[in-house]
Amino acid sequence: MMGLLLTVLALVSTYGVTRLKGVGHGLGVLFLFGYFYGMLRARFPDGLSHFIFDAGVMGLYLAFFTKRSKSVRLGRDGQALRLWVKALMVWPLCTLVLSPLFDSQHIFIQFVGLRMAILLLPLMLIGLRLEAEDLDRLGTWLLWLNLVAFGFALLELALGIEPFFPRNASSYIIYISRDVGEEGLPRIPATFNSAHAYAGTMLMSLPLLVRRIGRSKAGRLLTFATLGTSVLGIFICAARSPVVQLVAIGGLLLLVTRLSVKLLGGMLVVGVLVGLIVSANPRFQRFSTLDDTDAVTDRVSLSVNTSVFDVVTTYPLGNGLGSAAGTSIPFFLSHLAKPQVGFENEFARVAMEQGFIGLVLWLGFLAWFLIKLPPRRRKEQVVANRMMWATVVVMWMTALIGTGLLASVPGSALLLLWMGTLIGMRRPVPALAPPLKQPVPAVQPASTVIPLPGLPEAVRR
Repeated sequence: MMGLLLTVLALVSTYGVTRLKGVGHGLGVLFLFGYFYGMLRARFPDGLSHFIFDAGVMGLYLAFFTKRSKSVRLGRDGQALRLWVKALMVWPLCTLVLSPLFDSQHIFIQFVGLRMAILLLPLMLIGLRLEAEDLDRLGTWLLWLNLVAFGFALLELALGIEPFFPRNASSYIIYISRDVGEEGLPRIPATFNSAHAYAGTMLMSLPLLVRRIGRSKAGRLLTFATLGTSVLGIFICAARSPVVQLVAIGGLLLLVTRLSVKLLGGMLVVGVLVGLIVSANPRFQRFSTLDDTDAVTDRVSLSVNTSVFDVVTTYPLGNGLGSAAGTSIPFFLSHLAKPQVGFENEFARVAMEQGFIGLVLWLGFLAWFLIKLPPRRRKEQVVANRMMWATVVVMWMTALIGTGLLASVPGSALLLLWMGTLIGMRRPVPALAPPLKQPVPAVQPASTVIPLPGLPEAVRR
């Protein structure tokens, strides 16, 4: 019953806030439910709690796409993005129609697979229309949500994860991830449904925190502190891939933009403080196992060499949604699910579920998206915009050695929202209207004498 109430609350609140307060606050409410999705689902495992975030997304869509908004010139790239989104949404629906021809999953499992394939894609269209004020409001929401998540992470370090995540089917992945240190300590999920979801969301939120630093001087110290706790959370959760992604984002950012001395100094201070804390606690150093080059090489080669060609030739039209590992199947539908094929490669997963056509659509879209850097329009936003672009690029590049990029709550929503926002930055700047020309009054020549009637001739002279 509680799961049903929370699901309805997520839908109604995101709808109402988006209509009344705007899309920036509406997105903030959506991510409020996304941040606490894992904890709520574990504490109220009645089945319907699995769809809390999905309901919030639907409430956002219902408010945003039915509300009259001012006309915005989307530009050529904006129009192209709308066509790409339609194509990426239509083909998975075609696979549902074709699925009876193959050894596909039960139709209910395929409906669950629509979250990864379709549900979140319109977020790119919302990101396309976001204004600076919307991003400012969302940035404030993420700042406080990151601080709250960090507080829960500290509590779990001190008290353990049991007081926050009861042992049940919804928290199963949390309790089997006990591989930190020689003692086999659990990874820290904070309020999320897994440690990777926590780290990935912190990573995806960093560009908006950097943007806050350049947008306003008020609260800059708090923003730097939140930036530091967010980065520290990536190490606390003990997931290794996000650490690699963080380093790659920083390196790519330095290649594509020039940091100001003040911003670079502030980020160096944050990095030094985080480094000192991480070096003082062995529990935060699980990433150091990457020193085992043989193990890392085997893992990468296994992921990259996963034969996408074999998948495409075996299942040219795909084997239906939910057939590859990565789709989160609710425990009350697990008896209907057939064994999933495990991949450590997001593109192989797409090929398995959507076949050759789906894979080509995604590869074509990503090639079109990555071809341009965000334009340099406002100096205070250049670093944040380029960091957002670098984050999206690194996340998709590392999809070759991992899966779940489109299944993480709420990290996947942030990823797609950033992609739409970056396309929106390409739209043409509204042209300024030329100033109206005022009529110039005629000037009488100095030699002209206008006679005035009724005056004596001497006066007229």
